Amino acid sequence: MIPDMIEMVSKVKMDALTHELVDYLLGETDNIPKEPQWTFKLYRAIGNVSQAVKVAVNIAQKEQEFGNYKYAHEIMLDTYKDIRAGNQRLPYELLQRLILLHSYALAKKKVKMGDHLGAARLLSRVCENISQFP
Repeated sequence: MIPDMIEMVSKVKMDALTHELVDYLLGETDNIPKEPQWTFKLYRAIGNVSQAVKVAVNIAQKEQEFGNYKYAHEIMLDTYKDIRAGNQRLPYELLQRLILLHSYALAKKKVKMGDHLGAARLLSRVCENISQFP
């Protein structure tokens, strides 16, 4: 149901409908906030890159807090790819978070491959931002 609403709003491009759907997704109309990824998908569908990035960073940050680094990385990477495909400017916060999560993921792979020096270099970047990894 929600994907259909997002598709309709993205095709119609009426501000009133967009605001109404955002209110619904945030729980303003029924006091039941929906999953944040729906708000993210709505903003991506209507082409509001700055809001989509804010929501994506927020989702990734929450996933990181729960230790779901792989899912947080996927969110950031998908957002990065969408923005690049649209030839739009990449926000600094998105790039920084993606680089950090990517470094963490690559470090784990390098350790498994026995490349401890490469893993150490990547982990030094992660250590500078250790507060983001509970």
